Amino acid sequence: MVREKLVCPYCGNDEEFFEVAENAYVVVHFLQNEDGTFVPMEENMEITGVVKFYCGRCQADLSHLRDRL
Repeated sequence: MVREKLVCPYCGNDEEFFEVAENAYVVVHFLQNEDGTFVPMEENMEITGVVKFYCGRCQADLSHLRDRL
C-alpha cells in the first residue's frame, strides 16, 4: 500500500517534520564500560500531555494532520 506524502500547506515542505510532547518523562538505563564511558541500554518514555506536530521548515503547527502518520 502506497501512502500519499504529507505536504505542509504553508510552505510545500514534504520532508522535514518534528513533534513536541508536553509533560514527557524519559528514563534511560545505562551500562558503564571499563573505561568509564556509558552506553544506553534501554529507554522508556511516558507522555502525559499533548503531542504537537510541526513543519520542520516553517514551524507551522500541523497537529491536525498528525493522524496521517
